[in-house]
Amino acid sequence: MSTTLRAIEEIEDVGYTIIPDIISQSRLFEAQQDAEKLLHTIPAKGLNGTNIDGRMCKGLFAKTREFDDIAANSTIMAIVNGILHPDSRPVYYGPKRGAQLGSAMIKDVQPGEDIRALHRDDNYPLPHPHPPLIVNSLLALDPFNNETGGTWVVPRSHTWSGDVSSTTEHVTVTMDPGSIVLFNGALWHGRGPNYTPDQTRRALNLLYNCSWLRPWEGEHLGIPENEWNSLPPAVKAIL
Repeated sequence: MSTTLRAIEEIEDVGYTIIPDIISQSRLFEAQQDAEKLLHTIPAKGLNGTNIDGRMCKGLFAKTREFDDIAANSTIMAIVNGILHPDSRPVYYGPKRGAQLGSAMIKDVQPGEDIRALHRDDNYPLPHPHPPLIVNSLLALDPFNNETGGTWVVPRSHTWSGDVSSTTEHVTVTMDPGSIVLFNGALWHGRGPNYTPDQTRRALNLLYNCSWLRPWEGEHLGIPENEWNSLPPAVKAIL
């Protein structure tokens, strides 16, 4: 079975999938360097109720062209479209076929930063469960594990109709830099605390939605016309 088909089956079954080494080590190094240039300080919650400086960069497509190739990566898009726009699913289709980039940002969980509570990205006014509307993804730029603030996921919770609590069992996404986790936007997920003294946990966060939905942040806004005209067709197709 191909990587794409296996990933689609895993997302449909347990709600998420991890693909190791989606980008090369040389491309990873470039992404790490570019991310570091863009990250800026934001308020964040630290361990034991403290306040610390976190880091983030939103609205990525209006700020740089350095991540276009990853956002339009053929393997990523095949998986995303396989979930959001499968040929066998006639519901919720608009005239445009193919997923749309709803949000692009860089996130950095700093040493000493606290958890992000379990939540869903799919908060549209439709009863759960329903056909997928969002596929979210995190490309690891640093190690994801129990110590660094790896993403929490609640397997199969994309099929649940109710809420979860702080005691709901979850698993931590563990992956090396250059790997990616993709998940159904209805999956309950969060983030663990970063217990390390000096290890950041940076990630490229790319969220895709069905093409007929209004995108979260309008990543095409802010791109100058001359830049837009020079974008590759694969990038234009998701904006």
